[in-house]
Amino acid sequence: MKKVILFFVCASATTIAQAQMVNSSSIHVSEGAVVSINTPVLNKGTISNNGKVHLKSDLRNEAALVSKGTISLEGTSPQVISGDSKINAATLEIRNDVNLKNEVLVSEEVNFVNGVVKADKALHFGENAKASGASDYSHVAGKVKKSGTETFQFPLGDGSSLKSFEVKNPNTTLEAAYVASSPLNESNELDISLSNINETEYWVIKSENKDKVNVNLNGGEELAALKNGVWVKQDKSLNAENGTKFTSGKGSYLQKEIGVWPNPTQGEFNLKLSGMRDADAVSIDITNQDGRIVMKMEGTVKELRKAYKLPAGLVTTNLTIRVINGQEAMTQNLILNR
Repeated sequence: MKKVILFFVCASATTIAQAQMVNSSSIHVSEGAVVSINTPVLNKGTISNNGKVHLKSDLRNEAALVSKGTISLEGTSPQVISGDSKINAATLEIRNDVNLKNEVLVSEEVNFVNGVVKADKALHFGENAKASGASDYSHVAGKVKKSGTETFQFPLGDGSSLKSFEVKNPNTTLEAAYVASSPLNESNELDISLSNINETEYWVIKSENKDKVNVNLNGGEELAALKNGVWVKQDKSLNAENGTKFTSGKGSYLQKEIGVWPNPTQGEFNLKLSGMRDADAVSIDITNQDGRIVMKMEGTVKELRKAYKLPAGLVTTNLTIRVINGQEAMTQNLILNR
């Protein structure tokens, strides 16, 4: 293949067209220069860009590619960005469908105009880098990384609809993806704190330094997160250590209640424990009118939600059942009629 060495040292408008552009030495695009490349590019040397490059076909980067200017991806058919060496770009314009098989680190801005980025390798926004113009017609369907501490709107979607979410003031590098699939395929178990969850989509977010992150869904929906195989109601602070799955969900109002039946009883009764999770630890004591404990039990809600038999030696009396769940104590009167 033909070696191409090009130097642009002044403002210019240049078009490069051949079967394939192979760079084994160096290419420099100076500030103010505008270059349009119509054919695939294989970079085995050094490419530096301080101007604007209109890339209309594929790019394979096997060496050093640093752009302090703008790279505009604007082919007439889907473009593939690949290679073993990361691409560093200040500004990236998305004007076409792109299959991203190589990590691209953007330091200033990605301007979404038209076209979807299918990112097998993450499109990485560096510290202070921003995304602009994301829409149903132009976003990332795949992985997005973000470094830095500023609030960031992840420009994610499914290829036809924008499904972005916001992270407020992270202090870590985050990687996120949107999944156009039912969360119930991951688990169909809902915690008692949820009345329902979105059944069509979810997101995954992971923190490099295992910090919690504050997440806001568009529209201010409540969050549900998958924890230990169960979807639970989640505040905005997500633990993103191992790749947390989350979606929108509606919380249920938990009214903790206890009850007994039959009441009065001749000695046997059933204990109702509602508004508490099955795995919650509770303690139960039953006292007589003198305050003496006649029965005491400890365990989980699931274990203690059952039928009981009072001691045979108890005579007719009024009893008090006390259930302690965390910081809450609930009482219920029970009449023993023998």
